[in-house]
Amino acid sequence: MKQSIHLLDLIKKEKLDDILRVFTEVTGVASIIADVDGQPITQPHNFSALCRNYCRSSKLGRQKCHESDSYGGRQSAKLKKRFIYKCLNAGLLDSASPIIVKEYHLATVLCGQVLDEPIPTSTVSERARSIGVSNIEGYLSEFEKIPLMSAERFESIVNLMEVVTLTISELALKKYLSFEYSQHYLDKLINSVSDGIISINPDTSISMVNDACTNMFGHEKKKLIGQSIFSLFSDSASIKAYQKQMELSLKGNGRAELTAVNADKQYFPVQMSLSSFKTDSNKNPGYVAVLRDISEEKKTERMKNDLIGMLTHDMGNPILSIQKAIELMVDGTLGQLKRSQMEIMNLALTTSNQLLGMVTDFLDIYRNENGQFLLRKLPIDMNQTLQDSIDQLKLLALEKQIFVNYEPAPTPLMLNGDQNRLMRTIINILDNAIKFSPEGGRIDVSSILVKENDGKKAGAIISSDILGQLKRDQQYALATITDHGPGIPKYYQKNIFEKFFTNNPQPNRGKRGLGLGLAFCKLVVETHEGLIWTNSPLYDDDGEKINGCRFNFILPTNFSQ
Repeated sequence: MKQSIHLLDLIKKEKLDDILRVFTEVTGVASIIADVDGQPITQPHNFSALCRNYCRSSKLGRQKCHESDSYGGRQSAKLKKRFIYKCLNAGLLDSASPIIVKEYHLATVLCGQVLDEPIPTSTVSERARSIGVSNIEGYLSEFEKIPLMSAERFESIVNLMEVVTLTISELALKKYLSFEYSQHYLDKLINSVSDGIISINPDTSISMVNDACTNMFGHEKKKLIGQSIFSLFSDSASIKAYQKQMELSLKGNGRAELTAVNADKQYFPVQMSLSSFKTDSNKNPGYVAVLRDISEEKKTERMKNDLIGMLTHDMGNPILSIQKAIELMVDGTLGQLKRSQMEIMNLALTTSNQLLGMVTDFLDIYRNENGQFLLRKLPIDMNQTLQDSIDQLKLLALEKQIFVNYEPAPTPLMLNGDQNRLMRTIINILDNAIKFSPEGGRIDVSSILVKENDGKKAGAIISSDILGQLKRDQQYALATITDHGPGIPKYYQKNIFEKFFTNNPQPNRGKRGLGLGLAFCKLVVETHEGLIWTNSPLYDDDGEKINGCRFNFILPTNFSQ
């Protein structure tokens, strides 16, 4: 049993005082419980005025009393039973009974402050002077009040005290066994997890580690205990990151990625979650860190990024080659084609454009995640960009006999933008509109110029929360693409712009994308400092709900009024 466990950790002080109070009322002798050094644990009960006002009134007197209590405790612990002796201060008759739990002497129950025979006045006076008592007459007067008790009577009281002490020891043992079981269970639980767990004192020294932590760092537990947590980090940047998490953890759990170093001086990345806690005995907080080795995750992530970058880059070249070959045939460079052949080649060209757009979307999303996505902005007319995008999908719309109705703004909508990426954004939205529109249906495309305070001009398309995000006195180009298909359920609308999300309300339709198109659209629009959103279901002029979905995006123009 660890000596850091105190009797009061096992039995409440109030309960101990209650036991001594009853014992004192029955026997009439004084009693107290002291630790192994003779320091009081409980209140003194029925102490004589001699002991209270004289023997323990001076520093030297208290020291002698504590030495006497400690002596009685040691002797009783050695004998493992009660021990009767004369106190080392006033020479009164005392008794000590040890509280022993799992072979460890926790404390001592002391009782007595009686005499079994008179003591000469000269001896009493000499003892008073030895502890610095100046009022010898008062000391002698209180000494005369100490009760005389036969040895037989005192021994019977001591025997009762021994029974009481055994009861206290049993109570402490039961609590200790319960604590030991829970501690064993907690240790087993902590050591069963795969993440490293470290308990850290307020001075940054390590107080506890689990088995996973020792395996992670390659050190034995006894070597890690007492070391600074900073010794596990490889560089000053990681130490600063840890210190920052210490501050954040006071408000809640903090999390960060750090570089750790093991016993072989090898560096490896870890993800750390840090929480603070306070104990009653310490005003400054301690910390618990949960560390997870993310070396394999980092390696897999690098392999994934390298593979994505290689595939998307290398796939573009053969697709471009196919596209150029088809264009040569469509242009008649290699000879005139029949009408049926031209239709097939135009369809192949449209499909190759879609495939190239899909690969390019994938590559741009990958570039954005790695901080390499850059726009090539030039002055463009949004009206013309919308028209060019519609023209590129004309054959796809004709295949389903879908009519695309375009109503451009009456004046050019000039803005600084990356035309290729904005066209791919429009084509992605149009492609979805064609895909989900019924055969012989209709798609409406429009564009207008609006300002932050011009909500009426935009009709019911722009909601108040969207208008609230627009800059004051900045003009915007608003484009809308509306289909009359099945629409998008409300519970999907928060997710449609996420990577790899697909919504196909008609699973037998057969055509299903990778779920990157709308994620790419959001990336491009927001990188242009714009906003993109959807409305579904739609409502007619009478407020009746109708099928369909409207995609809207708004971009700042390069002029203001």
